Amino acid sequence: MSTMVTGGLGYIGRYIVKELASRGTKVVSFNRDYAEISSQRVTAVQGELYDIPRIVDTLKRHGVERIIHTAAMSHPDLSIELPITTVAANIEGTVHLLEAARMAGLRRIVNFSSETVYGHIEGRVTEDSRLMPTTPYGVTKLATEHFGRVYNELYGMEVISLRISEVYGPGNRMPQILRDIIKTVLRGEAFTMAAGGDHRFQFVHAADVVEAAIRASEVARPEGSVFNISGGGYWSLGDAADLLRRLIPGARIEIGGGFWHLDRQGPWDIGAAERELGYRPSRSLEEGLGEYVEWLRHNEY
Repeated sequence: MSTMVTGGLGYIGRYIVKELASRGTKVVSFNRDYAEISSQRVTAVQGELYDIPRIVDTLKRHGVERIIHTAAMSHPDLSIELPITTVAANIEGTVHLLEAARMAGLRRIVNFSSETVYGHIEGRVTEDSRLMPTTPYGVTKLATEHFGRVYNELYGMEVISLRISEVYGPGNRMPQILRDIIKTVLRGEAFTMAAGGDHRFQFVHAADVVEAAIRASEVARPEGSVFNISGGGYWSLGDAADLLRRLIPGARIEIGGGFWHLDRQGPWDIGAAERELGYRPSRSLEEGLGEYVEWLRHNEY
């Protein structure tokens, strides 16, 4: 059995490729950029998501039976500056992938969605909560979920969408608040932010996202097709800053109260992912941040 990972050179994609290979799975890493990978279990293929013949040929040539789709324009703030690019990459790219899979007779696709599909939402957040995205990125992710549902209903496919919360951990080159704080204080500088200390997050370690994606790709067809994936906790940014002060003695972190521009959401319910995918977070925030701090002491990202 072979698995194709779109965006296999990206932040989470790299981890998924590595983890699948370590478990003995043959992996196709499909990317728009050229790469040479020296591994008996991993094959790099260069291609674009809009190139349906290329994708179909890749799926058939390598005997791919499931896809984990991570490739995307991946930041809500960036989507505000680049809405058309985000739509083309996320919606059009995903639909081309779905159509190529359908043509090749492949059914199981794990689609990376996002916390941003909810927008601002009070109270406990379940998969049945109201969906009202506030950025172009959030709209595109919701659209990919709907296309997955339609392809399931019309064509008998098995598209599973994972609504992933705020990811942190080694290797992230995109702006992310925990990484930005840690890198600043490890340089011996003070991290200051005028407001935002009361803003609450569902942080999730990159390794837990990888585990959720692999479980979703392998599980027998679940009842649901959309699942919340988080680290299982609910922290204010002020709480996270306190934890980092304990992990990095002498760290100067000053964050004012109140909220900031990101979506304000209540605590997430991840019970469906636990019941149907067997997903459970493996790290507390303290454990994950402890590892991340040590990583960033010796690595740029």
